[in-house]
Amino acid sequence: MKDTKEVAALVAKAKSRLAEDMQQREIGAIIWNIAETGFHYIPEIVIDDPRDGKERTVRVTGLYLYAGELYAMEEGAEGFNVRHYYTPGVDVPPSVVTLTPSVAEETFGKPAETHGYTREGTPEEWLVVADCYFEALNEK
Repeated sequence: MKDTKEVAALVAKAKSRLAEDMQQREIGAIIWNIAETGFHYIPEIVIDDPRDGKERTVRVTGLYLYAGELYAMEEGAEGFNVRHYYTPGVDVPPSVVTLTPSVAEETFGKPAETHGYTREGTPEEWLVVADCYFEALNEK
């Protein structure tokens, strides 16, 4: 088993590469509908719940890049749903939505101040999230 520092370095490197890709594509946030995208894997991360300190598994429904830091967006948290980004009866419901950095910051603000964001996760969990990110880009 790798030591904690080595694992943390691997997670940081993976997130850094995702953040760089998002910056190059001028994506501040990407949100996907897990049920509609047909991902090969379900993006899930085990977190320590701040409310009770117990571990729980959350599905990741997107990524938010804020001030150079990458955050996974928890499924079910308010505002993290593609439903908020189209007009029912007028537009076709999207399976993936991307927001520019300025729109993402205006929409979501500081992630540390609100519920539904996490930076936790193992390298394996972030590898699945990264895979889903690239699959989501192909859905657009």
